[in-house]
Amino acid sequence: MNSAALFWLAAFACALWPTGLWAAARMVDGSDDPLGLAAIAVLLVAVVRLAPSLQREPSRRWLAVAAFLAVASATVAATGPALLGALIAALALAAALRAFMAPGTPALPLAGLAVLALPVVSSMQFYAGFPLRVVTAEASAWLLGAAGFSASREGSAMTVDGRLVVVDAPCSGVQMVWMAYFCACTVAWWARLPDRVFARRVAGVGVIVLAGNVVRNAMLVGLEARAAVVPGWLHEAIGAAVLAAVCVAVSILVGRAALAAPATGARTGPKRAGSAWRRPLAALLATCAALPLLAAGHGIDRPDASSAVMTELPRELDGRPLRPLALGTVEARFAAHFPGRIARLTDERSVVVWRDVTAPTRMLHPAADCYRGLGYRIAEARLERDAEGRLWRTFVARRDGRRIRVAEPIVGRDATAFTDASAWFWAAQLGRSHGPWQAITVATPLENPA
Repeated sequence: MNSAALFWLAAFACALWPTGLWAAARMVDGSDDPLGLAAIAVLLVAVVRLAPSLQREPSRRWLAVAAFLAVASATVAATGPALLGALIAALALAAALRAFMAPGTPALPLAGLAVLALPVVSSMQFYAGFPLRVVTAEASAWLLGAAGFSASREGSAMTVDGRLVVVDAPCSGVQMVWMAYFCACTVAWWARLPDRVFARRVAGVGVIVLAGNVVRNAMLVGLEARAAVVPGWLHEAIGAAVLAAVCVAVSILVGRAALAAPATGARTGPKRAGSAWRRPLAALLATCAALPLLAAGHGIDRPDASSAVMTELPRELDGRPLRPLALGTVEARFAAHFPGRIARLTDERSVVVWRDVTAPTRMLHPAADCYRGLGYRIAEARLERDAEGRLWRTFVARRDGRRIRVAEPIVGRDATAFTDASAWFWAAQLGRSHGPWQAITVATPLENPA
């Protein structure tokens, strides 16, 4: 076992410690699905299996790539979005591993697993969820129409046989995307699929995921349109069956490519670095580790939310007067960096979280994500219109026998309304909706059935 190579890989990981702290916090606070743990487990197994064949002297080219990415990650982690810094850090670690691997050893699947190890599902849902739901809803409408339904798409929702059906976050297929590419990377690495062959198969994985997600969504929407009540277990059973079919199809796609690909033996690789690389690399990694601390000590300018034009706080809800409530410690800390203003109010029956948003931001979290982070189970998601014709997204949050009905819309200055944070973000970014925007979340306790 090459302990020197493992030492330098560990040194890269330690130099990128902000990413490790960020990822660990995201995995344990409930704000993201801990799917990355599976990718981490496969990566650890891969490193253990590769350890005996790791080279003592790394590839100059890949070592330079890893060093550059480490510096870029530390810089972004100190001054920019944590997610972007984490993505660069994952690629830096993958490049460092590649530098010590024997020539001809497939590395692209391990790079994919390094990215999948990050807690990125909720961020993918926010940024890509709406576009994916639009594509899924459009294709599902066509498929249902061919099956005899009267189906059309309305934004990311669907009208099927005159009934409005919400295409919610799980229907975007983000988790299916993660699982499919996890299967592809794992099978490709296990089968030693050459990187060029694996790169050609990646597009096919996307096609399989899209087809599976459309079939699943069409089946669920068709059931909801024809049945008064669809049991939750049936939703989950259909979703699990389609997910299993997609993973099997992806595994077959990659596995057959591995059988057809010629065996890869060791080949002459790029020149290996001499011993002179050790001290400069150690100094560079130490700088990367210290950079976030230096940036934190000098402080980073944040946008001043108080300088933006604010909307007046609402005074009533459906004719009932509202009075303000104090923000909690965590809420106040979050509000300090929020591009706008956050307030809590109550009409003595419901609690209203009112957010005045001045710019498109990832910090406008969907209420469902917040409740999941608090340990609630989300059920009965639907779209509803109130007496004034406004469309609200509603769901019921359940935990320890307690039930809370939650409703939320996002309304722009130009009266454009959204029931989905991802849809709002893209409309605001593309200039199709103008702020400031008001995001209103109304939480009303429900009496438990006897």
